[in-house]
Amino acid sequence: MSPVTVLAPIKLAEGKSEADLLAASKVFQEDFVAHEPGVLRRELVRKPDGTYLDIVQFRSHEDYLDVVKKEMESPVCATFFAVMDLSDFDPEAEMEVNLSLETH
Repeated sequence: MSPVTVLAPIKLAEGKSEADLLAASKVFQEDFVAHEPGVLRRELVRKPDGTYLDIVQFRSHEDYLDVVKKEMESPVCATFFAVMDLSDFDPEAEMEVNLSLETH
């Protein structure tokens, strides 16, 4: 069982600010992510172009798939996703799922 690291791009929805993203991320972390044993770490970063990346390391690919399924059914996650512009988002094309070689 090898960890995987997911790079999930985030573009803010119209009218939403970085403050809105940070507030929603805090609730998402505390009320959802913190209760998922398959999530090893999570980091939200601002890219130079003004978009964001949610970098999440999972214990395994199976844990990643399990969490994604739960996200689709969670009101907490829906609130987090509501600050994002998902109109053109294609998870198959845009989310990078990578096998982690080392974590320090």
